[in-house]
Amino acid sequence: MKHLLILCWALVICCWALVICGIAVAQPSSYRLKVLSWSCQTFSRGVLVRGTVRNISSRPMQDLRVNARIVGPGLRVATHSVSLPDRNLLPGESARFELRVRTNFDTVSRCELWFRNPREIRIATLVPKPR
Repeated sequence: MKHLLILCWALVICCWALVICGIAVAQPSSYRLKVLSWSCQTFSRGVLVRGTVRNISSRPMQDLRVNARIVGPGLRVATHSVSLPDRNLLPGESARFELRVRTNFDTVSRCELWFRNPREIRIATLVPKPR
């Protein structure tokens, strides 16, 4: 009876170890894009967002869109997205992006940037602070 109890506990521990390892393996291993530089500049009734992004994954990225969210006073928000001029990026390739976001506020609290395509709502991207 004592050996059966020890065997059951060992089986439970092994099952938990397999579950934890399986979860760790199933997690995305790394970022797929890296923003090399970007800026968020205000102009009359809007914000100009531009920069450069690089594909740091081992696979081509297709149908890329850049998205920006501009947050103003009182948490007012403006968003916009555009396709990258070169919508398909091979591994190691870089592309410039530029988009204008119309706003109805004069001051900007923060700018947020992300990328997507028809298959992924938000692609894992390293994004530094804007300059």
